[in-house]
Amino acid sequence: MLAFRFTLRTRQGIHGGVETYDAFGDAGFGDVTVRLVRPAAAGRDGGFLALRLADQAENLRGLVHPGLPRLVADGWDEPLGARFLALEPAAGEKLETRLSRARKLAVDPALRVFDALCDVVAFLHDHGQVHLDLSPARVVLCPDGSPFPLKLLDAGRYRAGDSPAPPGTTETDLGCFAPERLRNEPCDARTDVHGLGAVLYRMLGGHAPFRGTTVAEVLAHRARGVAPLFAAGVSPADEADRAARRCLADDPGRRFATVADLRAELAALLARTTP
Repeated sequence: MLAFRFTLRTRQGIHGGVETYDAFGDAGFGDVTVRLVRPAAAGRDGGFLALRLADQAENLRGLVHPGLPRLVADGWDEPLGARFLALEPAAGEKLETRLSRARKLAVDPALRVFDALCDVVAFLHDHGQVHLDLSPARVVLCPDGSPFPLKLLDAGRYRAGDSPAPPGTTETDLGCFAPERLRNEPCDARTDVHGLGAVLYRMLGGHAPFRGTTVAEVLAHRARGVAPLFAAGVSPADEADRAARRCLADDPGRRFATVADLRAELAALLARTTP
């Protein structure tokens, strides 16, 4: 029992000292996803991780968008010695899982997912926040596409201007991360533009834009450039590919300046591919 309200059921996993559980809350809370940090058990960074979780709760408080899991509760559980937050569960299949099964998506569904993801990320930027870790593993596809096609996980961790935590050694999607994120350099909204391009590239091409299981391997692969997915032409797939590769530029100044600019670039293409 957590905070006398939430019964922890199944642990989904632990990542970077943060534990995630399926849970059930009494007094009308219902099913929730709980993220918690036990500073005493999380090593020397335990206190810092707990503060990060508290910051995430504060950033999510009052932030309402159909593509973001809603903050239900947060606080400190004294008996467990844990800082926690409880979120609306994101029901559905992760985009990463869908792509593992189907390898890639056709242009029209890929653009629809992408447009919805851009909507959520632009909303975060409008509220002074950045995501910085966009990848298919952080996108959950809603089962029936309503009231919104997807949920974006791990939002609220960073405000614009924050110094992000270094990528974890167990991170599975480093190939989607911007070079400035990998090098622990200053990040901004254009870092998320890179992440969006990586997600689009993955949906269209069936693989991450850059390969590697370590930061050094990914940076070495980046030095060879990002390969076009399709032969040069005027097909919708080729146009989407070019937009994705512009997002993936090493130099943030060569990317789309804002998510709105990126979304506008693909709006006409999305309209043409709609049946």
